[in-house]
Parts: sequence; structure tokens; C-alpha cells
Amino acid sequence: MSRRYNLNRLSHFVATVDAGTITGAAEALGISKAVVSKQLQRLEEDVGTPLLLRNTRHLQPTAAGRQFYEDAKSALTQANNAFERVQDRDRVPKGTLRITAPVDFGVSYVAPFLAKFQDTYPEVMVDLHLSDGLVDIIEDRFDLAFRIGWLTDSSNLARKLLDFEVIAICSPTTAARANIREPEDLSEIPFVQSSVMSGRTEWVFEKDTQSKAVSPNVISEINITLAMVAHVMNGYCYTVLPDFLLKDDLRQGRLKRLLPDWSLMKGGVYTVTPPNRVRSNALKRFLELAHQNISV
Repeated sequence: MSRRYNLNRLSHFVATVDAGTITGAAEALGISKAVVSKQLQRLEEDVGTPLLLRNTRHLQPTAAGRQFYEDAKSALTQANNAFERVQDRDRVPKGTLRITAPVDFGVSYVAPFLAKFQDTYPEVMVDLHLSDGLVDIIEDRFDLAFRIGWLTDSSNLARKLLDFEVIAICSPTTAARANIREPEDLSEIPFVQSSVMSGRTEWVFEKDTQSKAVSPNVISEINITLAMVAHVMNGYCYTVLPDFLLKDDLRQGRLKRLLPDWSLMKGGVYTVTPPNRVRSNALKRFLELAHQNISV
């Protein structure tokens, strides 16, 4: 019969190594120094080897103690996760979620998903803010942001939801009039630029081993994708946008892809949450289902 160990002593040992002193461990655990000291002594008796080097001011793990610390901390983490998973299973999501998303993506993807989510979890109230501008989720106190494009380094927590390709598009009338065959032919057509991309001076088209840079002739800058598409549909101009936002217009012939044999950059759609914030059960469930169900 295998020997049974007092697993509570793992938490005393890990807390002591983390704090560097028995006093610090006792404060973290909310118990007396005498209890911590006694449990450490018995733990070393259990394992049959010294785990800590003691002096008057500080404690350091021995070589065996360092390995034991890593294993013990991993075991405690798994145990805590097991508790949380059981608690989450039986906890009904409720409360308020503040979510922001780009306008087109919010209308076409987030809002339909949100309707299904709230059918399942009616106690979750969602405040959905749609904007094609860059929102500071910490300053504006959002729980979640959907971001399209290329993320800059930040302390926020991001997870990729979708991949996309940027494509050049115009109206069928513009395509017939301009007769674009090579990237350099785009200089014949004025360009509608997203204000998110303001300052960008060229687009690089690639095919096989070829690479050609195009400097667009910008005639307008617009901050809403829907307005960019309307402009392109009704004017002699072109723009570049993520392909998944255009699939219905392309399929129904309202837009035409230029240079389909050439590729522009690829990007992603991400869910972004603030760092160091406890996630509510509603947010956890929303994220889990969004990543399972939102697709293009």
C-alpha cells in the first residue's frame, strides 16, 4: 500500500520559497509562523532530504528543494484549475460585458453571435460599442475588444480569432474603364484610404518571386469601412480592405477584385482583453464560444 502524504504541506513550502521567509509565508497564508515552521519540518521528514537552507534572515531551496518547488507549484496550479473548472461549470454567467469592435465586423459577425449568446445566457447584459477608431480598452474600461489587422506590442492579452488577406477592390465599372493588368497600372485610379492606415505611402503586391510596390494616389481618407465601400462602389477609385468584409459584395457583383493573381499582406482578427484583470464567468464563456463559433 502506497504511503499517503499531507498535500497541504506543499502550499506551505511553495509559499515559503515565494516569500523567502517563514514570516512572509505565514502572512500570505494567514496562519502563524509556528504552524508554517512545523509543517516544513514534517515535509522534509516526509521526503527524507533537506529542502531549504536556513539562515537568520532568509531561506533558499536546496538543489532538491528547487526541483520539488517546481513540481509542487505545478501540482497546486493543476489543483486550483480543477476547482475553478468545477465552479465555472455550475456558475451561470451573469453581469455586464463592455465590448468594442470595428463597425463592419461588429455588424456582420459580433452582433449575430451576441444574439445567440444572450439567448443562451439571458442574464448577461452586453454594452457593444462599434468604432473603426482605435479604442483604449483599459482607459475606456472595456472587458473585450475585437481587433482587425496587425497588433502592436502591449500588455493586453490577445488571441487570434481569424486570418484574412487584404485585397484591392473597385466597382465593376471602374475595373472595365481602367483595365488593370499589373500593379503599376493602379496609378491610373485614385485611391480611397482608411484613416487607420493614414501615413502609409505604398502597398506591396507579390506574385511568385515578383514583388512590386505601388504608391497610391490618395483622393480621400475615411474612418468607416462601410463608407469606404460605398465610395468605391459609386466612384472612379479603388481601395484595399480585408477580404472577409467584402465577400457578399464580391459574390453579388457589386465589387470586383483587382489583380487576383497578386497578393497583398495577410493579417488577423483578434480578441483582446486587459491584463491583470480577473475574468468574470460571463467573459470566459463569451470568449470560449466566440472562438468556437465566429468564422468567415
